Amino acid sequence: MNNLVIQEAMPRSFIYRSVFAGMILAAVCMFAPAQQVPSKPLSNPVYTPIILNPAYAGSKDFTQLSLTTRVLKSPDSQVLNFHRRLTRSTGGFTRFGLGAYAFRDQLPESWNTGVAVAGSYHIPLDRANVHLLSAGAALKAIMNIPGNASDAGPDSLSNTLNPNMDLGVYYYGPTAFAGISTTSLLGSWRDDGLTEDSEAYVPREYHFYGGYKFVLSRKSAVVLEPSLLISVNDSTASELHRHMFPYLKLYLQNFYIGSYFKSVDQVSLFFQYQFPRFFTGVFLEFPRVGFLNDENIIFEIQLGVNLGQDKQTFLQYRHW
Repeated sequence: MNNLVIQEAMPRSFIYRSVFAGMILAAVCMFAPAQQVPSKPLSNPVYTPIILNPAYAGSKDFTQLSLTTRVLKSPDSQVLNFHRRLTRSTGGFTRFGLGAYAFRDQLPESWNTGVAVAGSYHIPLDRANVHLLSAGAALKAIMNIPGNASDAGPDSLSNTLNPNMDLGVYYYGPTAFAGISTTSLLGSWRDDGLTEDSEAYVPREYHFYGGYKFVLSRKSAVVLEPSLLISVNDSTASELHRHMFPYLKLYLQNFYIGSYFKSVDQVSLFFQYQFPRFFTGVFLEFPRVGFLNDENIIFEIQLGVNLGQDKQTFLQYRHW
């Protein structure tokens, strides 16, 4: 809810340090991907973090609506995302956030598709409402559809909507953010014959995502943001070191560019630019060596709009 580059950061209080350190400690003790639902687009932590943590809903001081879609290899994988902070009829924000998303995820032999609705409650940690802690939950329904109707078998959840839910806690302030969450809490509604190797199998997953913003130039609005994503399920929790993904963003006024480390053999790049009324982004992942083709390039595009209470201009770097 705070504009980092147009206001001075508040001094870090004891509560601020305790909450942030406590979340990191809890994440290290509990977690760290396997298949996510949706597992594509891969840019979820960058463009649609509400999928990883429902407590993110309403953490911005504007309404956000966006579509992220894959262009190559799996062009039919999309995420439509919406979230906002509820307002009072007399003006000003309430403590409640609302979010929703719908996704269609193309897998090698089937589709995962579903919808989710999320709600969150935001608790100020200081009188200035600069540091906040939010708790959220999401109810969702997931369906797995075989690519060919004749492929439906005992390991498929074809044409059956399976209910599930996510839970999360999220801290955010002018310089730092951190969240822990559990997605697909109920796991798969397993039929006889459904195994972990099936595309229809949905594991319970645990996530930590946190980062810190270093102001390099307040006058020019230049900010460096390192962050870390850790995601595991019950089967991969013992391999924490293999599921830690560091991210790095460089903000330049209304533009940012970034990357994340997945492996030494992959190169990942993403960026986003905010126009006064809408924003667009691109996410790329490709092999470091060898020939490039539509089988080994991940190319995703994001388009969205920000609907705020006041007029948005290029002088308001509202996204960060």
